Amino acid sequence: MTEYRGILSLHVVFLSLAVPFMSLSSLRSLASLPSLSLMSTTHARRLRLLEELRSAPHGRDLAEVAALLGADERTIRRDVEALRDLLEAVGGIEIRRGRVFASSGPSAYGYFGGQVELQRSAKEAIAAAVVADLADNLALAITAGSTTYYAAREIRRSVTLDQRPSGLIVFTNSLPVLVEMEQAGISTGVLGEVYNAEDRAFHSHNAVGAFHASLALVGASGVVANPNTGELELYSHRAEEAVFLEQLLAPIPEIWVAVDGSKLGRRHPWAFTNGRMLAGKRVRLITDSADPDLLDRLRSGARSFGYEFDVVEVAAAAD
Repeated sequence: MTEYRGILSLHVVFLSLAVPFMSLSSLRSLASLPSLSLMSTTHARRLRLLEELRSAPHGRDLAEVAALLGADERTIRRDVEALRDLLEAVGGIEIRRGRVFASSGPSAYGYFGGQVELQRSAKEAIAAAVVADLADNLALAITAGSTTYYAAREIRRSVTLDQRPSGLIVFTNSLPVLVEMEQAGISTGVLGEVYNAEDRAFHSHNAVGAFHASLALVGASGVVANPNTGELELYSHRAEEAVFLEQLLAPIPEIWVAVDGSKLGRRHPWAFTNGRMLAGKRVRLITDSADPDLLDRLRSGARSFGYEFDVVEVAAAAD
């Protein structure tokens, strides 16, 4: 769901969450809990919101919807976000042999689908830290990955609820990220030419284009300090992606690396950064857990190769 210049529209986007199922008896028991009766007004309003939008293919004015449902505009924005998250999670619903099932959307499959739910709380905390520090009027490149996807979701949420950061222009090689930016009404474009369904991402042998980003938000399958020099080495699980990312990042002056702690110290066959490529850049590592020795080696490597390096560590909620 998104809001453009006060017009509210309904977009059902089947992205990537695995959804548990419950028996009919469990659902009946859950419905009797006191906490649900306290929330019935919210649930009724959100259900009515869906019903109103179903009959309005061109959207409804946000102020009109708020008045119709007896709520302020910010409450409706929060309702939209809650409903959007729910709709993303469910690819379908059915009853089979007395049990209610909700199936996940198409993004739950492939390499991306396998990664998106791993370390989710860490990725969400990293995403919040990314958005908190994003400036307005940025030209931003976002590369494919599950952590960068959560950052894109947080950008969309922040723009929808708080109207910040403003003035973003985002180019990405990630289809899920592209959808999030479109949903937020952010000016966006595609990097890469060949689509890989497993990664839900585009790659290309030539990343040169007319878009000149001032900041790149990058994910990685592995993050290592070179054992001899300490230079930052970021790794991809695919050779073609590594070639694409090396070309993409070369002219960008600032790189934020968003990875959960499980990626630190992990090496893959294909690196897409080195000290020479990073020389003169500003590099930030945003993670939920980092070994102090690793960070010391990375700082030493940055001094040796002449690039700035800083770290933002976040606290993730328990899964």
